[in-house]
Amino acid sequence: MHQSAQQQAAGRGLFRLLVTLTDRLPQDFVEALRARLAGGHEVEVAQAIVFAAVAGPVPLTERDIDLLIATLAGAGEDTTMAMVIERCSFAKMRD
Repeated sequence: MHQSAQQQAAGRGLFRLLVTLTDRLPQDFVEALRARLAGGHEVEVAQAIVFAAVAGPVPLTERDIDLLIATLAGAGEDTTMAMVIERCSFAKMRD
């Protein structure tokens, strides 16, 4: 499967984001998302992160939210939920 440069960049950004979420979301959920990401499912992973961040709530940085919005918008997906993710100036870690 050949991915565009934009898909590859989104994949790298989402992988980085999943690393930061490892201690803030259930481990099996993060591992499943990593597997989906490795399979080239960037949009599916972005959607899942958005849902988890809103439901948690799990605050994300502006950079992370921008990545999610760009990934979803680039695929023609709705970005409304991503816009209501709680924002923080840095990635907070769970106690």
